[in-house]
Amino acid sequence: MAGGVIENRESTARDHLANERTFLAWVRTSLGLAGLGVLLERLGAGGDETIAVVAGVGFISFGGLSLLYAVSRYLRVAKNLEQGKFPVARRGPIVVAVGALLVVGGAILYVLLLS
Repeated sequence: MAGGVIENRESTARDHLANERTFLAWVRTSLGLAGLGVLLERLGAGGDETIAVVAGVGFISFGGLSLLYAVSRYLRVAKNLEQGKFPVARRGPIVVAVGALLVVGGAILYVLLLS
């Protein structure tokens, strides 16, 4: 791969472009999570600030971790595509699902505590 240019054989370009689109979707998701964290912290400033800060930091952290996963996955997939391979994601989706379940569980507890 000289200068970042590779030969476009069969579906090479399509596969790399799909990898880039997936990466950009992860970036949008991570920015949305971080933005939601900032919003939650700002909205909670008038009420229970501790819960608002914890929720805000939780979402911002989840967004940051999602971005780190996105970069790692993008680079790994790009490298493997150049070798004619495709790494199947196993741990990443499980970690993201567990993180999302924790966020949902925290949101349920938050709503129940406010009722």
